[in-house]
Amino acid sequence: MILLISVLGAFAGGNLMASAVIAVRIFMMALTIVLVMRSFSTAQTLLALCLCLAIIGVVSSFSGLALGGGARLSGGIPPLSPNEISLLAGLPALVLLHEGLRARIHWWHLVLLALLVGLLFLSESRTALIGAAAAAGIMLLLVRRFPIQTVITALVGIPVMLYIALLTPALRNIVLRDDSASLMTLNSRTISWSVVLNYPWDSWERWIGSGLSMKTIEVEGQYWEEQVFDSSWISLLAQSGIAGAAIAVFWVLSCVMMVLSTAKLRTLFLPLLTFVLVRSFMENGLIDAGAMFLVFFVLSLSLERPSIAQSLDWQQCGTLNLRESPAREMR
Repeated sequence: MILLISVLGAFAGGNLMASAVIAVRIFMMALTIVLVMRSFSTAQTLLALCLCLAIIGVVSSFSGLALGGGARLSGGIPPLSPNEISLLAGLPALVLLHEGLRARIHWWHLVLLALLVGLLFLSESRTALIGAAAAAGIMLLLVRRFPIQTVITALVGIPVMLYIALLTPALRNIVLRDDSASLMTLNSRTISWSVVLNYPWDSWERWIGSGLSMKTIEVEGQYWEEQVFDSSWISLLAQSGIAGAAIAVFWVLSCVMMVLSTAKLRTLFLPLLTFVLVRSFMENGLIDAGAMFLVFFVLSLSLERPSIAQSLDWQQCGTLNLRESPAREMR
């Protein structure tokens, strides 16, 4: 419905072809995910998603380091922005942290977790770090009992984290990045936001948007002429209007209600959903042909599946246990 509304808005604005191409791409991605999740379990899909994100994130990051770049970690092959690197590293890291808190991982998983967390910090994406910190905090609050292995690992890891945060410039570099005029860059982002929020109520742009190809907007009174939205929700208002944004809000709220009402997987899916939604307020891509939409759509479909009661566990070989729940096996 969001795609159809955006195409209608693009048609009204005379920009049908470019927006229709993007809508078809998103639809093809969504259809592919639906077909995959009809053929494989939620655990298999989530495992494959995390493996793909981690592999692409690590390869892109190391190739970017080899090719050399700016102060922030950027991808080389494939070329990815620091914010995209943070997403590719952040989601698998959170899944590993969830299993690590329950002592369901091996030592080499801890090495991979440390690598992914390192890439997340090197990306210097403040929004991703805030989202990851919020997700990790929710995981800690939802743990009923910490295994002794987890406690020992935490006692060893906490001093290392404190050393990195307090005695190295890593945290200061993130807070005071060279490409930021101040700690909070909302002063420039809200310029483009205000243009979208001040659309006339009797205009078609206000209600059905201008199409998915609208990534920037003209601004006045500045030394620059165009500016990106830097927010998935402002982008939705510009691309699909109030009608499309309202559907997206209902979609997100339904996911939140489903994850809160599902006790067995609340400890995993609520943090992952938090990580994605926190990023969506300051980054584009929640409804787009990119990794953020891929992650959000997989989480959304996972919460709607009858196999939601299945458990995620680690086998002796170090992979997720992909067994279905006993109830489903009986069926």
